[in-house]
Amino acid sequence: MSVLTVNEPPHVYQGDDRAPSQEIGVTHLSRAARIARQHGVDSTFVASLLRTPQTAFNDRFVRINVTNYAQKTDYSHNYNDLGVRKVREFVDKHDSILTLVDSVYSVPPEVIASLLWVESKHGTVLGKYHVASVYLSVLLSCEPEFLEQNTASVMSSMGLDSTKLDSVQKVVERKAVKKVAWAADQLKALAEIDKRGTLNPYTLQGSWAGAFGMTQFLPSSYLSWAVDGDKNGAIDLNDLDDAIFSVANYLKTNGWGRSTAQQRAAVFHYNNSQAYVDAVLTLAQRSRPRPDAPPR
Repeated sequence: MSVLTVNEPPHVYQGDDRAPSQEIGVTHLSRAARIARQHGVDSTFVASLLRTPQTAFNDRFVRINVTNYAQKTDYSHNYNDLGVRKVREFVDKHDSILTLVDSVYSVPPEVIASLLWVESKHGTVLGKYHVASVYLSVLLSCEPEFLEQNTASVMSSMGLDSTKLDSVQKVVERKAVKKVAWAADQLKALAEIDKRGTLNPYTLQGSWAGAFGMTQFLPSSYLSWAVDGDKNGAIDLNDLDDAIFSVANYLKTNGWGRSTAQQRAAVFHYNNSQAYVDAVLTLAQRSRPRPDAPPR
């Protein structure tokens, strides 16, 4: 998934309870923790997150995860000549594991390699943000100060005048409610990952959307579709085998089949954007071996 550019610096408040707010004696993180518990996130896990040094409130996460609908993401740069060359090189280099995965899941090597290129440039662009902090920050999306800020952000980015204010406010409020529920669900998934012991959720880094690894899975996706490809007892989506198996498992489980409609639906499930689907499948098609090319 592509990261939107935000020019102004974020306001970051680190630590347990260090960020003063308009509510006397109450901090952004403690307010987020209260909302998390209200939504059923395990209280012990929440407390452990607050004690984690990396945990911080960042208002950018509140803004970008609610207002990104106002900006159209362009994926077309992914299937340029560079993308085609990188996918072909990836397929050639990792032919054995990709062929094995294809035999298990019936997902072609070029599709897996293309998706991993679009998502993380084959693991070279993974995101630098503390994943749990993304979700804790987003839990504050329905607070009046952030509803106001996000409404103003959408009005500005879309070039709207004051006659559209009421309608934009309503859309932002609906988006915020959904995002709070989404963030709580992802924190619940992180808590379950912690219980399973397959990944350390306290230090996990990823994108502004809380996606991580070569596959850019959300925590809930990790629980549902991540695979221990190298069978070492851990599922690390920065590990090539685990990432390749996990992408194939995700697509197959979500309907990948022989028809174009099935393939488009499976990729759309990965990212609900037709432009994204076009990018992945166009790159895969352009990266397939030329008819006159020698066999791999």
